[in-house]
Parts: sequence; structure tokens; C-alpha cells
Amino acid sequence: MNAALAERPEITSDSPTPDSTNDTAPDVVVMPGSEARTRRGRWWLIAAAVAVIGGAGVWHWYPEIVAKANGLRGEAASGSESEQSNGKATLGFAAPGTDGGAKTNTASRIATVPLEIVSRCDVLKLTGSLMADERAAVASNTSGIAKRVRVDRGDLVKKGDVLVQIDATDARNKLAEGQAMLDELKARLGLDGDMKNFNPFDEPEVKLAKASDDLAASNFRRSKDLFAKKVITAEEFERSQTERDLAAQRYRQSLFQIKQAYQVCKTAQIKLAILTKAVDDTTIRAPFDGWVAEKLVAPGEQISSGMQATKVVTLVRIDPLRLSLTVPQQDIGRIQPGQTVWFRVDSFRDRVFKAHVRYIAPIVANDTRSMVAEALAPNPDGALRPGLFATAELELPKQQSSVLAPVGAVQWNGEVCKVFVVRDGIARAQVVAPGNVADGKMEIRSGLTGKEILVANPARVHDGDALHP
Repeated sequence: MNAALAERPEITSDSPTPDSTNDTAPDVVVMPGSEARTRRGRWWLIAAAVAVIGGAGVWHWYPEIVAKANGLRGEAASGSESEQSNGKATLGFAAPGTDGGAKTNTASRIATVPLEIVSRCDVLKLTGSLMADERAAVASNTSGIAKRVRVDRGDLVKKGDVLVQIDATDARNKLAEGQAMLDELKARLGLDGDMKNFNPFDEPEVKLAKASDDLAASNFRRSKDLFAKKVITAEEFERSQTERDLAAQRYRQSLFQIKQAYQVCKTAQIKLAILTKAVDDTTIRAPFDGWVAEKLVAPGEQISSGMQATKVVTLVRIDPLRLSLTVPQQDIGRIQPGQTVWFRVDSFRDRVFKAHVRYIAPIVANDTRSMVAEALAPNPDGALRPGLFATAELELPKQQSSVLAPVGAVQWNGEVCKVFVVRDGIARAQVVAPGNVADGKMEIRSGLTGKEILVANPARVHDGDALHP
């Protein structure tokens, strides 16, 4: 082979070139060795540059290529799912690696809700406590032995319900005695019914005394005429005069006795009313609607009346309740009767209660430099209890804007309240400060501007999930 190459004539610059008119091209064209090596080196450089540029392009555009590929797969999966659900469109989550590490969490029907901005009154934040509207230590008005206790602690009673029954045997016996005495006096006066129509001049004793007085007066007049004619003696005239005076005195005395008997009868009637009340007092009743806070007696105990009256139960009325608020001296001028108060208690964190200012104290306490204002709070279901601490907001005439979010779009993690805000198709967790809850909407005091879009069901997403329509 080397011999053959050696026998092949070398083409030099002096060798004749092929004729341009010759249609037959030479079979082999041999270039000089240095020029061939130079061209081979250029091709290697070009290939290396192309490889470097291609690798850089692939490295730069790889995430987008992968995202688009995953998006196509997601669209295909969504299309398949839509066909299985009668053509209804659904929402899903994007693939990982996009928008700063968004996660893939394929989910259907992820809805979003807008926020609502409303104009509300400015508020004054206060603290206070709840008190019973009425509280009474119910005592006995008569003495005796407790026969039956009809209520217990925690019972709800109505006005007039029986609380304690005292043995009424002695009271009834005294009442019967008083009734008998009254009947005797009525019989003495000849009264059968109402005493209001009593006329002392119609009494038989008074009429008899009146007749005697009239007869004595008539005899005296005749005696006087006869004595003037000197028909009778002076002794007989004086006797008739004395009989007249005695008859007049008997008449007046009879009238006085009848009137006195009538007053005694009236006194007996009043005593009978007292004895009747004593019998009624053996049944101790509720003075108002309320709850039994304490039961202080048991059957068989001696119950006293008077200054040392025995307290049998403690009764409180909790509908409505009084909310006693402490108002600092710098805010006294902002409080007016009738203003609305919204308050919360720790026992019901998700509920907001309503009250209206009813009473404003006329003085400021020297030690605290604060004033007490009371608001009346309806409590129809009895959920609130006297003694609970309350944080309140008093509505003032000045208006302010409030951001409202659906309660379902708010998620609680312990004491932390958060929502998921949709930003550039990504679900982002946002911690917010909750406020009042009313009509299924929660006031957001801080953390949102009101222009955001929230995930309607925060339990189905995580921070960083990508939402695709």
C-alpha cells in the first residue's frame, strides 16, 4: 500500500489543472496536508461551539419545557375527567417547578370568592361584665315550718310559681277564729252583707232610744204648758224635765254604742284580711321570672319572719342582662343613651351579642377616673350568664370601611386565623386578624385590603399550590 502511494504522482502548484471544458472530473483531489488539518480543526471548533450553545439553551429553557409538557398532560387529564363528568369544566393544580416552586395537587371544583367592603360606624372599644337585671333573696313574710320546697338550684320559674310551702295549720286556725269574731259583730249590728251600707239610725236600739226621747220631749212640752197655767206643781214640772234630759242622753248613748260596735266590726274585718294574708304568705311565690341561683332551706326547717326573716331562695332574672361598661374619662363625652354595643365573651368566641346603652352614671370614680355605663342585652336563649367578662365595641356616629370575608373561607389553626389569597394563579396563605361575625361573614380587621380573591374552601389547598382554570 505504501508502495502504491509512493508511485502516485504528487500534485503540486506546477502541475496542470483540469481543463474547465472537460466534462470528466478527476476521481480524487488531494489537498496539501497542512490545509486539510486546518479545516479539520475549524470543524471541531464549530461543533464544540454548537454543543455548548445547545446545552446552555436546554439548561435555560428546561423548566418551561417541562412545565408545558406537564400542562399538556394536565389538560389531557382534565379533558378526560370532563368527559366523564358530562362535559363540566373543573379546576386543577399546576405541576411542580413553576412560579418559584408551586406544588402539584390535582383537585376539582376549587372555587374562589371575592371580599366585600362595607361602610360601618366607628367604634369605641370597652370592657365590662354582665349582671343580672334583677336579683332577689326571697324571704318569708310569716313564721312556720317548711313543709315542702318545690324548686332546686338552676330551675327556671315564672312569676307566681310556688317556691316554698310552709305548714299553714296554725294560720288557718287563726283565720277561722277571726272570721267567727267578725260574724258575731255583724250579727250584733244586724249586718248580713256589705258593711258599706251601714246606717246607725236604722238600728233597733237607736230607734227605741229615739222614740223614748221623743216621748219625753213631748211630755215636757205639755208639762210646761200646764205649769204655766198652774195646773201642775213645780215638782211635777221638774220631773218631766228630768225625764226629757234622761231620754235624750239614752238616745245619744245608744247611737254612740252602735257606731262603736260598727268600728269594732270594721277592725275585725281588717284583722280577718291580715289573717287571710298570713295564710297566703305560707305559700312563698316567685316575685318575677328568673332562675333559681341558690336554694337556702330544706323541708322541716324553721322559717322566721320580720327583721330576721329567713331567706329561702336566691332568684335572678337573666333576660335581659345588664352589661356594665367601664368608660375612661377621655371618652365620657362620646357616650349617649340608646347607642348600640356589640360585645363578645370568652364562652362563645364565635358569637357577637348586641345591647343598647340605657344608663349612664352621673359621677366619675376618683380611684379609676372612669365612669360606668350600663347597656341592656337581650338574652332569650339564656346562653349568657351574670358575671361573665365581656369585650365590647360601642358604635359611634363616625363612619369607617370594613372588609368582610365569608366564614367558610377563613381557617383556624389553634389561635391563628388565616385565609388563602389567589395571587397570579397561586394560593398564598395570609394570616388575618378576625373581627365580628354576622350573617355568615367575618370582619377582617387587618391583613387584607378588600381587593383580594380568596379560596372558598381553604381545607383543600396548601400554601404555594397553583390554581389552573
